[in-house]
Amino acid sequence: MKQLVGKLVRFGAVGGTSTLLFALLTWLLVDKGGMHPVLATVVAYLLLLAPNFMAHKYFTFASKGEVASESGKFLVVHGLNIALSAGGMAVISQAQLDYRWGILFSAIAVPVIVFVVMNVWVFRVSPKH
Repeated sequence: MKQLVGKLVRFGAVGGTSTLLFALLTWLLVDKGGMHPVLATVVAYLLLLAPNFMAHKYFTFASKGEVASESGKFLVVHGLNIALSAGGMAVISQAQLDYRWGILFSAIAVPVIVFVVMNVWVFRVSPKH
């Protein structure tokens, strides 16, 4: 249990930092760059993929697994996250609501799903024989 709490705290630190960077990048791309909010969401996610992988692999989950295997799984998980976030942003845009509601949706819905999937699948610790 203590190990899980530690992972959650580290995940919160990495995820919180990532969420702030995601919000900042999305805002810059939309408000300063004139990019459509859905495209800005995808671009911001893609820019943060590599640093997020490294932070979660080595800090959050302290994984010693193979980079190739874990990075492939990480990309699958984050591909789904990008789809979820961009889909949420598309709904927000279609409803003609402020795009920041889409950022909020991504900041709340995605982290819960991501932690569970990364803990049980991406960076899973194999039981000792």
